[in-house]
Amino acid sequence: MKWKKLTGAEKGVSHEFAADWEELGIDFYEDIAYGKGGSHDMFLDLMLPKDRADRKLPLIIWVHGGGWSIPELTKKYRPTNAVIQACQMGFGFASIEYRLVTEKPFPAPVEDCKCAVRFLRANADELGLDPDRFGIWGESAGGQLAALVGASYMNPRLEGNGGWQNVSSSVRAVCDWYCGGDMTHMGAWRVQEVQDKAQELGISLTRMERDGGQSSPGGLFSMMFGKPGEEAPELSMDISPIFYVDTEQPAYLLMHGDSDQTVPIEFSYNYYDALLSHGHDVTFVIVPRQGHGFFKGSGYYDIVLGFFRKKLMEE
Repeated sequence: MKWKKLTGAEKGVSHEFAADWEELGIDFYEDIAYGKGGSHDMFLDLMLPKDRADRKLPLIIWVHGGGWSIPELTKKYRPTNAVIQACQMGFGFASIEYRLVTEKPFPAPVEDCKCAVRFLRANADELGLDPDRFGIWGESAGGQLAALVGASYMNPRLEGNGGWQNVSSSVRAVCDWYCGGDMTHMGAWRVQEVQDKAQELGISLTRMERDGGQSSPGGLFSMMFGKPGEEAPELSMDISPIFYVDTEQPAYLLMHGDSDQTVPIEFSYNYYDALLSHGHDVTFVIVPRQGHGFFKGSGYYDIVLGFFRKKLMEE
């Protein structure tokens, strides 16, 4: 495996995402190829504490947001202070890229995320990781992908062919920031098949009566599926974590600002209720007076890292 180690500060990132990794006692490996996204390589960054002796580290995998479509938000768009704190606590930390729907519709984005998990597990010995103690954390679109990785580990339709096919893509713990678990709001909720499945599972759908033109050709909803969402009911359910609540699930931490105008908090309420009613391990933290974007206040990051410490280190 080719490891490109960075010494000192990253280049090409804005100030709030920069860090002097060497000075902080963190080995930073940049642009490790983890598999194929279609015909091209896909990459991740890996951060490991220097002082790790011969321990196998639990791992947190970060999935960036950006509406599945914004090219300016990449694997470099991450909560750097929390990354540093996680490494100092004894975690490994990986930040992954995935194909945007402007390149390839779903399920391509989640196929890439699952491929990254499989790569990290397949190479855990060489990377110094504990393959049985993986967690995943994402924000906004990355929150949906993180939750979907956790929820859908038994669905072969989402695994893709990026590499490491005989390795599990499961994780033990998921932190989903302000996305929730229902993707049928992009039009498929109108389809009787979707409504019947929701009734069977006892879940509430987060319906959107108006989509602001996003279902039109070239709109986000159409890009997600390669066609309007109501024409893709099966795929809409496949990529909705809430539709997996009748299967065994990892532990979840959901966090959502109560002033979010981009993704209504109803999405997380409904997902929480569905997980809870099916007996799963789930915690829901409502963040007061905050909207859509990285939460302000170190205490919210402490909640996340405390969750992963409990689920990946103590249990």
